[in-house]
Formats: sequence, structure tokens, C-alpha cells
Amino acid sequence: MTQIAGNEKKLVDQAKRGDRDAYLKLIQPYHERVYATAVRLLGNADDAAEVTQEAILKTFWKIQTFHGQAHFYTWLYRTALNLCYRRLSDTHSKIASRSVSLDDSKENTEGVPRNVEIPDKGRTPGEDLVRKEEIHLVRKALSALEEGDFQILVLREFEELPYDEIAKRLKIPPGTVMSRLHRARQTLADRLRELGLA
Repeated sequence: MTQIAGNEKKLVDQAKRGDRDAYLKLIQPYHERVYATAVRLLGNADDAAEVTQEAILKTFWKIQTFHGQAHFYTWLYRTALNLCYRRLSDTHSKIASRSVSLDDSKENTEGVPRNVEIPDKGRTPGEDLVRKEEIHLVRKALSALEEGDFQILVLREFEELPYDEIAKRLKIPPGTVMSRLHRARQTLADRLRELGLA
């Protein structure tokens, strides 16, 4: 298993002794990457910021359980992915239990406040509406995946990691990565078909 680098190990050890400055130095290089992934998955800047902050706090409070068998980023990233998955699942449950008007939201599906001017990208308002609905349906389909399948799909399709790197991060054999990825893609394709997107 990969051992964490010397400087990272030193910062982890200091953080374990309660040094908050060391912890801030530890997370600083990864904060934007975690946030960017959360934005892509959740489609909302505020939700992504909350998930990122929650992942940072959660790993800080549980730093004693980090043993350095993988890089700290892997642990932080996995924590954030789990939180994104839960947020998508919770959102899916709430949406399923009530009807929502597109006009009820203060933000569009990309997390941009409605009163902000968005440059015209050559699409008509009707095309924009269709695109927003498609994004909503894709997120709904993603929330139907099992947590492990969701993680593998995100690591492969969003982070574009090779199979061996995914296997290292999730501590599973590469063959398992491939089979779970196949299952995740199939489940997602089936769900998109059910929603009329494939």
C-alpha cells in the first residue's frame, strides 16, 4: 500500500496532536479539487461548498483514525464523495415526495442565482429549459446508484482516473473496479432510459 509522503505525514501527525494550522496546510492543496468535483456532481455551488466544508470538518474530527495507508487526499476525497452521494440521495427522496416548480428555485440547476446574467451560448430559451431538465434527470439517475458504484463512476468518468488508480484509492482489485464500473454504467443507462434520456 502507498505510504504518505514525508511532509504530508508530518502535517498529519501535527494535526493528530490538535494543530489546526497543520491541518489547514494539509487540506489547502486539495480544497479546490474537492469543491470542483462536488460542484460537478451536485450542480449547485452552495451545496458543493457545504459538502466540501463538511468533508473537511469530518476528516479533521476523525484525523485520529487516519493511518496513512493511502494519501490524505484519497481519504478526504472519498469522504466528500460519500457526502455528495448522500446529498443526491436525500435530494432525490425529497423530490420524489413533492412536486417542484422550476420557478420556485432561487437558483438554476447550475447553482447560479437567477438574477445573474448568463451570456448567450447560442441556445434558445426553450433549449436552455430542455438542457436544465436533462441535467436534473441525469442527477436523479446518478442518485439511484449504489454508493460504491457511484464512487467508481465518479472516479472514472469525472476524475478520469485509470483503473489501477481507482483500485488503489478504493482498496479493491482492478477486476472489481471494472465489473463495478460496468454495473454502474449499465444501471445508469437503464435509469436514463426509464427517464426518457437514452
